[in-house]
Amino acid sequence: MSNQVTKDLEILFEEYVEGFDASCVLSNAVKHYRASDLKMQRANDVYYRPQDYQMATQSGLDISGGTPTDVIQRMVPCSFRSPENVRFDLDAEEMRDPEHMKESGRAAGLSLAAKIDSDMYSTIALRASNVVTTTSAFSWDLGASAEALMMAKGMKLGSKRSLVLNAFDYKDVAKDLGNRAYMGNVNQDAYERSKVPDIAGFMTHRSDNLYNLAAIGTVTSTTVNANTSHTVSAMTGDLPTDNRIGTLVVAGANIANIKNGDVFTIGSGATAVNSVHHITKDDTGQLQTFRVISGAGTANLVISPAIIITGPYQNCTQQAAAGAAIAFKNTATKPVNPFWVHGAVELGVGKLAFPSDMGPKVMTANSKNGVPLIMSYDFNHLTGKASCRFTSLYATTVLEPELCGIILANQT
Repeated sequence: MSNQVTKDLEILFEEYVEGFDASCVLSNAVKHYRASDLKMQRANDVYYRPQDYQMATQSGLDISGGTPTDVIQRMVPCSFRSPENVRFDLDAEEMRDPEHMKESGRAAGLSLAAKIDSDMYSTIALRASNVVTTTSAFSWDLGASAEALMMAKGMKLGSKRSLVLNAFDYKDVAKDLGNRAYMGNVNQDAYERSKVPDIAGFMTHRSDNLYNLAAIGTVTSTTVNANTSHTVSAMTGDLPTDNRIGTLVVAGANIANIKNGDVFTIGSGATAVNSVHHITKDDTGQLQTFRVISGAGTANLVISPAIIITGPYQNCTQQAAAGAAIAFKNTATKPVNPFWVHGAVELGVGKLAFPSDMGPKVMTANSKNGVPLIMSYDFNHLTGKASCRFTSLYATTVLEPELCGIILANQT
């Protein structure tokens, strides 16, 4: 019986791996990083990843009197989440049915895969700093607006980029295409099968994930409390500086209602904080959108991106001026559609050290998207039950908030 149980549970593990491979839309589309297990243990499961470098230009033949660009290594902290697990028991009667065991393994794989994709989806939804909104339904043109915004900021022309649509907005863009009379078979596919082609250079995916960004609520007459900008640095004390974020002190009667994840712009006219092209530093003419990362409900908000107004990492035209009005953009609770340039978002994967010689049997494998998978099981002959555990360890990180964004349709 023991050999048969082992064989049957190995089949269950194979189904687990296949089930995991079957549902990985976002985790397949983002960049992967395999962290060192030894270093993770010694660093309390936090590792640092570099951001892109940028340099300032100088004019003239003789630049000996000029000031060299400070070379600042910007690092981003990435933290492993608590391990995600699926656990269930199978008794000796249930294990007589091979199909029952196979489906249990497949369901375990699908559940963990869905959890990873959901966590990646929500990480981008809350940390992406480019936000495109419209008061109407999602249309083809909205994806093109997202690409134009990224191009104006200096996104590389040949860069790989992805757009993931939730099911409801995907339906609307398919309807938009189906109603057009000049796109041939594209219209027919959109009309008959809700199939849409890539949008505006984005590799377009449909996801069953659904993350709703909540409306701002009652927040009126919010202003900047003091002149604010951020100075890029390599270190803060003994740790690398997280230059993705900065602090903004605000004032207003309803600041207690500000939530993490809220989207806003700063100023208008002479106080407008616009985005700039990240290489040429030219004004894009577009208000920079900011996200509330933490500090919700207080006057001291941690925001992304940080407001940088000088040097090679300049991203805004000017500082946030005291008294400048803050305008919130997430005016209706709606699902997000994330987009990003390849490399801006990363799935970090790790592996726990489950010993194979201390009682329970342990099997390991890698999914097709590089996630280490562990199955451990133990059979108790007195109870006639096998206890099964499936485990994965990972981190979801937005390395470059200004190279990814979200689209919000149907805002009021």
